[in-house]
Amino acid sequence: MIDVSVVTETGYRKLDVKTLTFPGGEIHATVQADAVAPRGLLISAGLKSSADVMALIMITDALRRAYPAAGIILDMPYVPYARQDRVANRGESLSAKVFCDLINAQKYSRVLIEDPHSDVVPALLERVQIADPVLPLSAVIDRIGTKVALVAPDAGARKRVLKLASAFDLEVVFADKVRDTRTGQITGTEVLGDLPELPLLVVDDICDGGRTFIELASAIKAKQDTQGTRHQLFLYVTHGIFSKGLDVLLEGYAQVFTRNNWISDDRCTVV
Repeated sequence: MIDVSVVTETGYRKLDVKTLTFPGGEIHATVQADAVAPRGLLISAGLKSSADVMALIMITDALRRAYPAAGIILDMPYVPYARQDRVANRGESLSAKVFCDLINAQKYSRVLIEDPHSDVVPALLERVQIADPVLPLSAVIDRIGTKVALVAPDAGARKRVLKLASAFDLEVVFADKVRDTRTGQITGTEVLGDLPELPLLVVDDICDGGRTFIELASAIKAKQDTQGTRHQLFLYVTHGIFSKGLDVLLEGYAQVFTRNNWISDDRCTVV
């Protein structure tokens, strides 16, 4: 979904945008051309596919032609290709850089993003601004209605979760993926240390199919059984792709929260 708004003295006014896809797969964009030049333009882009990326580029070009003097802000919460932020094997593309170069070429006056997976993408994007993650997490904790401990699901999430926990003065539980030392394959999840006597909130940037969180829920419940405790387990991800649906997640979690929901399932709470 891509929306365009005109910046006015009192706020924003939606601008009519039409896209169509030709039989050959090409995308065409047309934007409403007002007689009066706007103060600025805002593109709100929920990019869920490569076709959405191409539509964004076409809409941007149409806006530049209709309003050549207007600055354009891009609000793009989810950054496509952000997870492909390094080359693991010779011959692979560095997809995050390719995408960010494409965005930089559009010369947006600002690029607004949320929880960009790693420090690589903000370093690659020009004029980037990252949304404060504290506000949505505060909304999640308010919805839960009681004090919680945060869970970092793997080593990659630790730095971020520690920073958030510090903002709320919360305890942190660490988990890690277990690998077969001979093959390097992930064989399970280990929860480190004892669990606090509190409900647990797993926090991460993205949930795609959900395997990491399903295995983590099983490991936490096993640890709770060992300790003889039972507290509710919650999940909050900034970007909820949920490509396998919510059923498998709700078997292990009392409630699932997200900032950006890709699916039409009202069992997921958007904050």
